[in-house]
Amino acid sequence: MKILSRYILREHLGPFLFAFFTITFLLIIDFVPKIVNHILDKDLPLSIVFELVGLNLAWMIALSVPMAVLVATLMAFGRLTSDFEITALKASGVNLLRIMLPLLAAGGVITIAMIGFNDKILPDLNKRARSLRSDIARMRPTLVFRSGIFISDVPGYLILIDRIDHSTSRVEGVRITETKDPSKPQIIIADYGFLEVTDKGKNMRFTLYNGELHSLDVEDPDNYHKVDFEKQVVNIAGVVSELDRSDTDYRTDREMSIEQMEANVDRAEAAIRPFRERMNKALAGKFDYLFSDSFAFAASDTIADSVALSYVKGEAEALMRHLARSKQQIEAQRRMGNKYKIEIYKKYSIPAASLAFILIGAPLGVVSRRGGMGMAIAISILLFTVYWAFLIGGEDLADRGLVSPFWAMWSANILIGGIGLYLLYIVVTEKPLLSFFRKGHLR
Repeated sequence: MKILSRYILREHLGPFLFAFFTITFLLIIDFVPKIVNHILDKDLPLSIVFELVGLNLAWMIALSVPMAVLVATLMAFGRLTSDFEITALKASGVNLLRIMLPLLAAGGVITIAMIGFNDKILPDLNKRARSLRSDIARMRPTLVFRSGIFISDVPGYLILIDRIDHSTSRVEGVRITETKDPSKPQIIIADYGFLEVTDKGKNMRFTLYNGELHSLDVEDPDNYHKVDFEKQVVNIAGVVSELDRSDTDYRTDREMSIEQMEANVDRAEAAIRPFRERMNKALAGKFDYLFSDSFAFAASDTIADSVALSYVKGEAEALMRHLARSKQQIEAQRRMGNKYKIEIYKKYSIPAASLAFILIGAPLGVVSRRGGMGMAIAISILLFTVYWAFLIGGEDLADRGLVSPFWAMWSANILIGGIGLYLLYIVVTEKPLLSFFRKGHLR
């Protein structure tokens, strides 16, 4: 039996590696166009581009591993069936469950390994990827000054230069419009000057000669000033043409470990308790006050019914406002806790999808009776679509509070695993596909 186990695992290894690298490559191809527009004009070295793609490989691996398990299972069992090896094993007294045991054991190892990967490695790589994207986004495009072309890459400035001598950095016919305050723009016009980049490419300095400074006021046209100058130095900050690395302790929910998110869930639940206690205390205190024997409005023994009704109504409205505010706070904390619960369950459910895909992939591979790649890919795409539809839809419903985070993240696994168990029952017992739904089984 050890020989059989090794044979089954070996039959799956090739298709698994092929599917893993293919799916990962497709995810990279889908990811690259999304970042091209952000890095194309930054003049980034290839090492930074590869680092950004490499850091994002983490979440791609987390998705491609379960997918590769499904493709490999479909292809391997389809080939074993088409070559009549499954039939030969059945004739030898080995049923499909025994054939699947080594594969399920391998799937369990993959699941445990991916849970550890999602918990310990993926959050840090996600954080580094986000930080790098933010650092790249803060970079300004490398400024290329050309004669007679407006330079609008610097926020708050519009620059036009008639002639540029790149060998001496001499500029002629300079017009700089500062628009940081659109209601009060300033326009600088100079015959010539010199341009230099300072602070390692972070700032620019114009040293201008023989020019004019015009100060305008859009709201008050009469508030116009003109100043002639022989020499004027204009410093323009924020021209970052180099990557400035940053580091922060802030983490999003997808950048936290399970332990960190569980701590946030505990804090959210702890924050709910005081609001509930205040609500109960307010209700109890108000009812005790309104229905106590000492209840009175004033020193007089008698009051009009309308006054008493108005007072009670005012007290009730105030109480309802207080309860509504407390309820909003409770819902906000519950949504916060659910957000982290969703990510916690996701770290378990996506790796566990490998087992669900094995359960459904093995009998589907036998039923399809074809080991071709086309059939495996077609079935895989269908199952992937169903799986991610349930996962994304479940997350949206959980965010709205319509379903619990557990069912939002685990319903896809339960559905696919349940269908797989049914198909496995059909294949092992060699009954018709819809035998379970016949009248005899519904009594």
